[in-house]
Amino acid sequence: MKYLTTIIFALFILISCNDSSNITDPILNTTSQTLSKDGLNQYELIPLPPKSPAWEDSIFTVSKVINGNVGGVIQMSRYYITASGSPCHVYIYLSIPKNAFTGTKNITMTLDDEFAAVHFYPEMVFAKELRLFQSFEGLQLENLPTGTIDFVFIHDDGSIELIKKNGIQIVVPQGIVRFQNAKLLHFSRYGWIRKS
Repeated sequence: MKYLTTIIFALFILISCNDSSNITDPILNTTSQTLSKDGLNQYELIPLPPKSPAWEDSIFTVSKVINGNVGGVIQMSRYYITASGSPCHVYIYLSIPKNAFTGTKNITMTLDDEFAAVHFYPEMVFAKELRLFQSFEGLQLENLPTGTIDFVFIHDDGSIELIKKNGIQIVVPQGIVRFQNAKLLHFSRYGWIRKS
């Protein structure tokens, strides 16, 4: 199983470095900035394709006990069949560095039911930046201009915060959105949006 996971991660990195892809922000290092749904900074969350009846009750979550003094990795590689019969894949890889927090925590990642977003639990702040790699494939992106798509932290009040990351990649025909090396300093909800 570890061998398969290593191969999947290596393929993720190789595919994301493909020169023929539509990379809209090769080196996107955004500063922390909060936007709201009001006024000029409107956005909408990118929806997940609806699940087929056989997959409607499926919940995608993974948990792992991590010792903050040692660090660790938690990952999710899942798919479901959409109502149109095509697959929707999600891959999430979270690296927690040594001494990011003290003690032992049960870290949980849960895919949102409606949107291309993930919830991280428990909500907490970290002493060191965590590294997040994420990919969705099979989203319906045909009517979304690629320059308006971004991955952000979503506050409970609906405002969003841009986060530092490298290499946003968007491939519209395959419905792919992915990035590398997002730097997380706290947990809650992160997701893909279309800015207007």
